Amino acid sequence: MSITRQEEEPPASNDKVCIGIALVGEDIRVATRTDGREIAQGSFPASPLGTAALLCYLADWQAPLRLAVATAGAAAIGLALAVGAPHGREVFLVSAQTHSAASDLARYAERAI
Repeated sequence: MSITRQEEEPPASNDKVCIGIALVGEDIRVATRTDGREIAQGSFPASPLGTAALLCYLADWQAPLRLAVATAGAAAIGLALAVGAPHGREVFLVSAQTHSAASDLARYAERAI
């Protein structure tokens, strides 16, 4: 499990944080964007432990979250339901054929209406 932050300063609490999530093989890949730039990226194992770690990562953000999850099978849909459970999160299910990279999904979440 690893998340690499590209910036020292977290976004202000009122900035929207956009996160792309993609299941790729045995990994859950994540890219985080705010204010038009990528601020973090990383991966978690595609397992119950990895999903729990991802949920902790998401819970650490104090800002409103917009999540775009690539839907490539039942596991991805289950993951989308798990990450979208807390109130106030927007979750977009995106065809994996359209966007499959976590960074593309994070950009999608920024642009989605």
